[in-house]
Amino acid sequence: MLSPVSTEEPGVTFTRFVRGWFRLLAQEAFAVAISQLDEPTSYGERWNPAKLQGVIQDYARSQSVRVSDPATLAGDGSPSLVKFTDGRGFSFEHYVPLDGEWSDLTAQFEFLHRPGGYAVVLHDIHVL
Repeated sequence: MLSPVSTEEPGVTFTRFVRGWFRLLAQEAFAVAISQLDEPTSYGERWNPAKLQGVIQDYARSQSVRVSDPATLAGDGSPSLVKFTDGRGFSFEHYVPLDGEWSDLTAQFEFLHRPGGYAVVLHDIHVL
């Protein structure tokens, strides 16, 4: 559960969370990153470390890639925030940092209103 700082805009809170989440992937702490996801996707699917690593490697098509720490890269990774019209939360997209640059692989998160904060959902990772 993500508990926002009351004075922050949601986009600031979500960007900080996602960049920290990418940092965990850069440290190869896939299980820890998965543990920060609160709910399955809207299709009922749950992520696990092997599935997450597989999606990233599938993007590379047989080449080995590594997730990079976003703090080491120039630019912001093009975060995009959309508020759901039904008021249930937000959709948030961010490029995935790979091999020292922002890739076109995009992580799609949902931050859903829950008592005390937001449930974090990794909806998908793919090229948009």
